[in-house]
Amino acid sequence: MQELILFVLKSTTISGILSGWYFLALKNRRMHNYNRFFLLFTLYASLQIPLLDFNWSPVMETQAVLFNSARLMLHTLNGPDSLPSATQNQTANTINWQAIIIGISITVSLGLLVTMLTRVFMILRLGKKYPNSFADGIRMVHTNLPNAPFSFMNTIYWRDTLSPESASGKIILQHELTHIKQKHTIDKLVSQLLSCIFWMNPFYWFIQKELGMVHEFIADEEAIVNSNNGLRQEDHTAVFAKMLLQVHFSTTYLTPEHQFFSSPIKRRLTMLQKNKIIKASVLRRAAILPLLAGSILLFAFSPRTAPGSAVMKADKKLVLLVDAGHGGTDAGGQYGSLLEKDLSLKVAMRLKDLAPNYNIEAYLTRSEDKFLSLDERVAASNQLHPDDFISIHVDDEPGKENGKGTFDIAINDKNAKAEESKRLAYAILKRASRPEWEQKKNFSEKNLYVLRENISSAALIEIGDIKNKEQMQHILDNAKLDELCNRILEGVVEAHKE
Repeated sequence: MQELILFVLKSTTISGILSGWYFLALKNRRMHNYNRFFLLFTLYASLQIPLLDFNWSPVMETQAVLFNSARLMLHTLNGPDSLPSATQNQTANTINWQAIIIGISITVSLGLLVTMLTRVFMILRLGKKYPNSFADGIRMVHTNLPNAPFSFMNTIYWRDTLSPESASGKIILQHELTHIKQKHTIDKLVSQLLSCIFWMNPFYWFIQKELGMVHEFIADEEAIVNSNNGLRQEDHTAVFAKMLLQVHFSTTYLTPEHQFFSSPIKRRLTMLQKNKIIKASVLRRAAILPLLAGSILLFAFSPRTAPGSAVMKADKKLVLLVDAGHGGTDAGGQYGSLLEKDLSLKVAMRLKDLAPNYNIEAYLTRSEDKFLSLDERVAASNQLHPDDFISIHVDDEPGKENGKGTFDIAINDKNAKAEESKRLAYAILKRASRPEWEQKKNFSEKNLYVLRENISSAALIEIGDIKNKEQMQHILDNAKLDELCNRILEGVVEAHKE
């Protein structure tokens, strides 16, 4: 569920960036075919780029900064990707806000889809209600509808009081034929379908409206150029303008047909009078390349392991509960401005973010600065029943200013899965120890409550000493933190390899 909400956030941001450029540089420019391509491409890019997944370490830290606030927000929504405390889980009145939001979104989407499909059904019914004729693969439905003529797919719904042989009738016919030949209806159906599904994205509604106007600009221009009335183009334009000013109907959202007499009339008339400026148009067209490159750099790169190292995926989905030690009134170790509760939370959050790359579904006992008792941490684990439980801490050796703490992993032989815990600890120790820790890594058995009372395989990790500046860089430096977390996750995967 969290991944879906993150996808929507990324998609909305990308469509906003590209729509912003369209509004500033392309809107009301006489480059209609390009604008049609740009708007359709914006829809495609906003759906495709969030699904891309590239691995390039120079952008790892950037992406982490961009989406850290979004992930923090999602953690507080109390959905299945963020595990609340055992006390909260046992409370019958706990509200799953993510489920409520998703439920509302689906309900609104279904309502909009029904509205759109009803409109399409009504148009198709008109084709059976009125007489039909066919010519060159084009179907003509002869109606007495006041809002005709309009087109849908390969069908023109014509108003019989309008002669197709008159000067205005020829222009209108060419206009509707352009919609059909260029398959504008498909554009409208696609944009309206996406607006129904992702209705919460305001930029999709803007794109839908602008795409309809661009269709009209293209058809207006083609109608004037191709109408064979024996008139000069200036006269065609005058006849066309007179028609538009005589009568028009207001457009609404979710109208899949193309109505000839549609608003806003002023934009259509203004567009016919504009000249093309080739140099400026080329520059405006070329701007899509840096915009596209920037969007990919920001949203398509997933921080994983360092360049050149392969991601070690679990054979089957593993469930991991990560416990950030201390929290709230319990600060844990402290040295200067560093607090153990903050450091452990940072490591836990990053482990959760990176876990999907390894086919691991990670949960947190806490995703904010709050106090949890040992009972609550164990209860949360025993209720979730994960494949593994790891508790994150940093060491704080008393009386030593330079801190000689090691990368220490502790287990308990009274744990219900002591052998699995030992295998987990050995695998993490093997993977996660860094060169500067080679002679300092420890594996120990401690009588710790969160390990002893846990029904899942469990290990407690102390990542260096809070007084040791060099060791704390593995947490404070985002690139080093990613490498460390990736190694821990590799250890979790290795522990479950046959």
